Amino acid sequence: MKHLFSFCITLLCFVFAAKAQIGQETLFKINGQEYKSEEFIKSYQKNSDIVSASFETVEDHLERFVNFHLKLTSAYDKHLDTLASFQKEFGRYYKQIADDYISNGEVTEAVVKETYDRTKVEVRASHILLKLPEYEEDTSSVYQKALIIKKRIENGEDFESLAKQYSEDPSVKINEGDMNWFNTFKMVYEFEDATYKLDVGEVSNPVRTEFGYHIIKKTGERPSKGELETAHIMLRPKDSLQDPEVKIRKIYKRLQEGEDFHELAKQYSQDPNTASKGGYVPAFSLGGLNSKVYENKAYELENEGDYTEPFKTRFGWHIVKLIKNTPLEPYDEVKEEYKKRLKSSSRSKLLVTKIKEELEDLYSVEVKQEAKDHFLNLMDSSLTKGKWKYEPEENSTSSYVIKVEDSIIDYKTFGEYLGRQQRSLFDKPDPKAVIEDAIDDLVYSHLLAHHKTRLPEVDKEFGERIEEYKNGILIFDFMKEKIWEPVAEDTLSQKMYYEAHTTDFRVLQKVVGQLYTSKRKNSLKEIASELKKKSSEDTTAFELPQDIIAEEVSLQKSSSKLPQKFKFEEGLSKIYKHSDQFLMMDVNAIEKARIPEFEEVSGKIISILQEEKEEKVISELRKSYDVVVYEEIFKKLKDKLEK
Repeated sequence: MKHLFSFCITLLCFVFAAKAQIGQETLFKINGQEYKSEEFIKSYQKNSDIVSASFETVEDHLERFVNFHLKLTSAYDKHLDTLASFQKEFGRYYKQIADDYISNGEVTEAVVKETYDRTKVEVRASHILLKLPEYEEDTSSVYQKALIIKKRIENGEDFESLAKQYSEDPSVKINEGDMNWFNTFKMVYEFEDATYKLDVGEVSNPVRTEFGYHIIKKTGERPSKGELETAHIMLRPKDSLQDPEVKIRKIYKRLQEGEDFHELAKQYSQDPNTASKGGYVPAFSLGGLNSKVYENKAYELENEGDYTEPFKTRFGWHIVKLIKNTPLEPYDEVKEEYKKRLKSSSRSKLLVTKIKEELEDLYSVEVKQEAKDHFLNLMDSSLTKGKWKYEPEENSTSSYVIKVEDSIIDYKTFGEYLGRQQRSLFDKPDPKAVIEDAIDDLVYSHLLAHHKTRLPEVDKEFGERIEEYKNGILIFDFMKEKIWEPVAEDTLSQKMYYEAHTTDFRVLQKVVGQLYTSKRKNSLKEIASELKKKSSEDTTAFELPQDIIAEEVSLQKSSSKLPQKFKFEEGLSKIYKHSDQFLMMDVNAIEKARIPEFEEVSGKIISILQEEKEEKVISELRKSYDVVVYEEIFKKLKDKLEK
């Protein structure tokens, strides 16, 4: 068995090596420029995937492939790629595809997939928050305090008691630090990420978010139920006639005795928005309601039709029934929606950070500390008023603040950027944060700009796609200049062609009307009887038997839909046997054979002349350029492709 396995691996390696070797061989040359077999194989296989009316042989495709590269070579020789119209069109497409590749690349895909996978699991956590300003740099004392609290938890002290004592989250007085159940997009990313990475019962090290340091305890984990549709019966917390708890329990007893939930909701529920509808509440997903108690009770229900025991919220007393549970949609169906949500959530910062880190691994970035210090010294009270303005020093343009590869941002450029962005930048708590944010923004934008210019080199797939599109534009411009426009504008040649080939455009006699076909002759006889009774003014339709197919048609005598003996006469035809079925036609009109006017066929003439012109241009190109096809290589390729 081991020898057989080794043999198979060796054979596979040989096959792959043979294919790779064939692909690297030169198939043809144009003026010495080599074109490898690999490019032809890709083109042929792509073409063979397209369903077409005519079969293209390998020889036909080679001729078309060589002709394509002849036109492309001529386009470059004519410098069509330097024209402003080309540069504008190609630049627009390049930017669009580059932006798409970067924003929807592997980094984004990984973040989106992580987000979706986490959505399949719901977690519950409690936390202790020690507040800190978002841009505070000196966090050591608060961090040490957080570590001490964590140590006390590890030594056995009660988490909830410590939360009530130390947490600076205002909601701690009500929830003792419990953040309830959540999944993705419900918390800031750092908090969510830390919680998902904990085991149930485990307590985290201090976690920094924009709010401060959190000590997180994971208290639960369960599979996501997706979206819930529920109904409820609600009584207000106060009732002058009867204690609402007593009343809701009486309603609950009647439910247990078999009375209809929705009828009871219509009769007794005091929710003005849902009572008249039988208690139905709009569908919601986790975190989608303004009552955690209601939400938790609803998510505890297992089966559609189950209902809770009476429970109290801040809105009153409820009994909740599960109507429908819609699970999460498959990843491929929600991926694009998740990308949009991701880019407008706290994850967007994560995405930018990850893309920036990836780009910093590819390219060199330098930020000068003396430049940062220079601008820090220039910051004054005008910052808070949005009136700060950079006044460049005499030699400041010769120095730079940031360098990304060979691109620099000098003092003047950086200062002007600060001035333009001051409304968004200067809401930061101190000048240092303003400078750091401005540098981060500019480094990221320059990295992106540089990366876009290098994408064809660093991403093979992108390079191939861009090259394909670039060549497509050039071929289009070449055809437009050399073939399409000259022919379309030459009306004299078009009319001369028309005069010389008038009979070619002859329109044969046509029959126009309704064609009825069926496997059963008797069915057509029944319809014929109905049609004969019907007057020409009667426009009402009548129902056809199941086995009859009716069509509105306009057919020449040579049409395969008609038998050769079909009589071109107005009115209802006789029933013919044709192509293993029966047919009959109600003829509305007979169109006589005729020669169409020039205007009617000018489009067809232009198409014919353009084809002739293209053949002539290709013939001229083959004379102008030295084309060499290596027949032995082509024969090997043909044998492989036709297997």
